[in-house]
Amino acid sequence: MARPIQVAARVGAAIAVVFLVGYLGISYRFADAATLIKRHPLERTAAYVAPTHEDVTFSAADGTVLKGWWFTAPSPRARAVVLVHGRDQDRIDSSFPTGRIARTLLAQGYSALLFDLYGHGESGGGPRWGLGRFEALDVAAAVDLAAQKAGIPRSRVAVIAESLGAGSSVLALRYAPDMGPMVLDSVYTDAHTVFVEYAPQETGLPSWFVPGMELVGRLVFGIDFGDVRPIDQVRAHPERAFLFIQCAADRTVFPHHGPDMKAASANAASELWVAPDCGHVKAYSRYPAEWESHASAFLERQLGR
Repeated sequence: MARPIQVAARVGAAIAVVFLVGYLGISYRFADAATLIKRHPLERTAAYVAPTHEDVTFSAADGTVLKGWWFTAPSPRARAVVLVHGRDQDRIDSSFPTGRIARTLLAQGYSALLFDLYGHGESGGGPRWGLGRFEALDVAAAVDLAAQKAGIPRSRVAVIAESLGAGSSVLALRYAPDMGPMVLDSVYTDAHTVFVEYAPQETGLPSWFVPGMELVGRLVFGIDFGDVRPIDQVRAHPERAFLFIQCAADRTVFPHHGPDMKAASANAASELWVAPDCGHVKAYSRYPAEWESHASAFLERQLGR
């Protein structure tokens, strides 16, 4: 007959195994849901932006085929802009109105490229997003295309991006360090911090499930949260200025991310606008005139007239 201490040890081991299996199973379920892209058909046509455009197809460095629209400004200046949408959205249906922003910039002489990121809209790739790691290649390719179409150096191609697109754009500096100025709405410092802050409220699970979800993401889906750190690229480029836009009531990318990114920039020309009383990527919809004023003035200061 087994001694009581042996029985207790076996019971304890069995409970530990059941707990571990349950923990990893629940972690897998929510990591699976959190990393899947929800692809949607485009809801608007290019005519929403301008009467004429060019359909463009181009490839990222990893071979992903990307789709977009190119708009030449009616009175073009030696400058262009790439607009980058967020997660589960597309070139024309995004949290901030890419179409309206493009119309404003076209009138100011910027030619514009709107495109779909990896796994979104009409572009290839998927079914999982890369937290900005895959998508950074898309932004670099889009800047290259815009420079080619406009006949200008990459340094004259500005980037306006939100959330996932903003993080991806900063990470794209690894591949195109000479791209033009960036307006970054709701950019995150690093993927791990965002997930730690956001996952519990999104899943309803306690925070101690986050390490399990990150482990599953890395081992099963090949997505390493710890490797996605836009803030490191900001620190690595003191020669360039950024405009960071942050909503004070953001519960997806928490309000400290904007100030943290600003503090990471050693460039005195970097700017931060914290918009009051708005949620994730809602600064434009809440304060459209102020948003456009901050963005336009920053780009003019960086690109000159």
